[in-house]
This record gives sequence, structure tokens and C-alpha cells, in this order.
Amino acid sequence: MKRRDFIKASSAAAFAVTTPLSGFAGKHQSFEVEKEWKTVKFTRDGLDLTPKEYSTLLDEIVVREGIKSDSYSRFGIVEKLEKRMAEILGKESAVFMPTGTLANHIAVRELSGKNDRVIVQAESHLYNDSGDCAQKLSGLNLIPIARNKATFTLDDVKNVVEQTENGRVKTGVGVISIESPVRRKDNEMFDFEMMKTIASYAKEKGIKMHLDGARMFNACVHSGKSPSDFASMFDTVYVSLYKDFNAASGAVLAGPKEFTKNLFHVRRMFGGGMPQVWPFAAVANHYLDSFSDDYSQSVKQAEQLFGLLEKNSTFKIERIPNGTNVFKLYTDIPDREKFRDNLKKRDILIPAPDKSFNGFKMKINATLLRSTPEKTAKAFEEAV
Repeated sequence: MKRRDFIKASSAAAFAVTTPLSGFAGKHQSFEVEKEWKTVKFTRDGLDLTPKEYSTLLDEIVVREGIKSDSYSRFGIVEKLEKRMAEILGKESAVFMPTGTLANHIAVRELSGKNDRVIVQAESHLYNDSGDCAQKLSGLNLIPIARNKATFTLDDVKNVVEQTENGRVKTGVGVISIESPVRRKDNEMFDFEMMKTIASYAKEKGIKMHLDGARMFNACVHSGKSPSDFASMFDTVYVSLYKDFNAASGAVLAGPKEFTKNLFHVRRMFGGGMPQVWPFAAVANHYLDSFSDDYSQSVKQAEQLFGLLEKNSTFKIERIPNGTNVFKLYTDIPDREKFRDNLKKRDILIPAPDKSFNGFKMKINATLLRSTPEKTAKAFEEAV
């Protein structure tokens, strides 16, 4: 088939892998069930465990580690996970949340105080994908900036703050919320140096900072920064438990002890005090230490796979500038659905064809380690 001329969005450095992060490395001992998993999935941030895989793994974890149950999302394995996550993030304390939506909402609600205006990215999850919860349920005024961008600038922030300060009715910006990586921008990272600059300005102005770090552990590998490097700039940080750590659901919200000490009351007020969440916490705890190593190796294998695929004129790879685990696979294949079905028969899952370009928007995750780049590339060629 005729090769098309596609321009790479960035160099291979976009997927550069650093050495294991200090305080965040060391593979877990692989359980028997994990050795049996064969399917390579380019569809999710994590392993996307099936019900059978999840339940079998959970049974092995309980037998081997003697998991202690929680009570209404407190104590037991949940408390253990909270303490471990707080330590990794360099925060004093952390609290389990059933969803990232609730974690973000409670964070900006509690941080804002008497200043109800919250600066957010126009492309952020909090602004676009949370049903206006902060506005409807907490009376906050979300102010979106930098439309169609992952990163906003200090000038963007100053413009909002100055406009707020000079209004006829005195109001104030209580919180600046930053999402990084940004899902609606194909998991592009917020510029780290700009993040530092904005955090410094916010501190001077007495404005609180919240990080929607649902996928921040991906960003750590690509940027060479530690989780605490990111978290240190923010008063509070939310991390997803299912995107990277393969839990069926759940999140952690970390911050100062004074902030978190009674947060379980607020959580319960919003209907988030689930009676038992140990099946979520146990699996997340299982993968917490191994993610950095596993994902780093997955990115290395992805780069090898890219090189092999691009030897075939049928395929072309486009990386996301300042990106993390998302890439675009362009192809001239006329019947992409059939190609997708053929890959499925070879234990490889890819998303549905993307309507915005000729190809597929794919994700790198640890399922790549279930095969070799050579075998995966061969399966792609055979599927054509």
C-alpha cells in the first residue's frame, strides 16, 4: 500500500524513560494468575483486568498477605494504602475517595474557604466531565482558561486574579486547580517549569493549589521527576487508583493532616462512605511499588515496537508533544475494523478507529510486557 507522509509530532525523547524513581521502585512478586495473562491491550491506562482476572488475583492477595478489611472506607488495608500513598507523595496524610470526581470536588470545596472562584484548565476533567458538581453542590465559580491547551501561563492566572480583585463587588480566587497529564489533550503534561512559577505566585497571593494527578505517576516516568516533586507544589493532590494501579475503582486525596483529619465526614456527606472498599485498596496496594519499573519497561518496549512497525509502509507513528502514554497509529488499511478483529484473534486489543484521522489512538501500559516487540509487530503485520 502507498505510504503517506506523516509528520511526527515530537522526537523519541517524548517517551524517554528515566531510572527508577527514588522511593518508588521495586517489582512485586508476581502471582501465579499474573503469569497466565496473555492479552496485550492498547486500550487503557492500566491492565484493565477482567472480572475473572481481578477476582483470582484478589484471592491470591488475600491468602498471601492476610488483608485486613476496612469499615466504611477506614482502617485496615485502606489505612495502610493511605499512609503509603501519603509517604510517596511527600504529604502528611491521605484519604480514600470512591472516585476522582469526588476527590477533585472535595479538594477545591475545602481549599477555597471564603473565596469561591477556582481557576481551572478549560480542558480539565473538573470543568468538563464532573456534571458541574462544584458549581451546583458547593456554589463555586469555576473559571476556565487556556482553551484547547494543556498548560496555562502565569499571565493567564494574573489576568483572572487582577480582574477579580478589581471588580465592583469584592471577590477572590481561592484555588488554582491543575490537571496533569490532561486526558482531553491526549494525556499531555502541564509544563513543569510553568507549574513551579504559578505555584510560587499562588503562595505569594495566598491562593491554594490542587493537583488533579489522576495519571501523575505516568508523568513521573516521562519527566524524570518524583511524585513528591510534583506534589510539593500543591496543597492537595488526587491520584487515581484504577488508572495506573489497576483497582476496580477508587482514588486517594492527599494533603496536610489538618486538611484530611475530618475529611471522612465530608466524604460521607456526599454519599462516598462506602461500607467496604478493601477489594479496591488491596489491588492498588499490590501494584503501588511496581508501577514505575513496569511502566518504564513498557515505554522502552513501545519504542522498540514503533521502530519495527515503521519499517512497514503500512504504519506510521505520531507521538504527542510533551506526552505520556498516548500515541497515534496511522495506517492506510481500508478496512480498519477487520484489522482490529484480526488483532483480537491474536490476543491484541486496540481501540475503535479514530474518526478524526486515519488510524487509532493507542495507549501504552504494562500489558506490553506480556509479549515482545518482535512478536507484537509480527501480529500487526499478519493482521493486515
